[in-house]
Amino acid sequence: MTIKAIIRSEKTNLKTGKWARGHIPRSAFPLSRLKDKRYRYGPDYAWRLVTFDAAGHNCRVLITLNESKEVLRARLGVDINGDMVVLCDYEYHATEPGWHCHVTTEPIKSIGSGAARSGKKKWPRRSTRRDFNVDEKGALSVVANHYRFAAQGELL
Repeated sequence: MTIKAIIRSEKTNLKTGKWARGHIPRSAFPLSRLKDKRYRYGPDYAWRLVTFDAAGHNCRVLITLNESKEVLRARLGVDINGDMVVLCDYEYHATEPGWHCHVTTEPIKSIGSGAARSGKKKWPRRSTRRDFNVDEKGALSVVANHYRFAAQGELL
């Protein structure tokens, strides 16, 4: 089972959390090898959690957004025994202009859990600059389109 199977499969039990600011509880996206300080974001960052089942796995997407700095990250992981195996970081930020992913194509069972990024492959290799144009109202749709799930609760 790989990330392709997760993305291409039907999503069930979809739940979209509400936007929040500040500290992200470790229980939202548990990563055993990540230091606690990496869960702290300043007040300009909003975050939201999406959960769903896909291809026999419980999956989570942690979305972090800073509109003023034009930063969006959407980390996709699968829950394995209470720890996350990260498959992809879909992101846009000024240091690497353009939308891109840090992704692994390895089978899920061969990826170590608890690390913030397991993918060493960047896709596309050369990001093409595109306008950011994302706010809290539209961020879920951008992420849902990439990971192929239905964006629900967008206007709530």
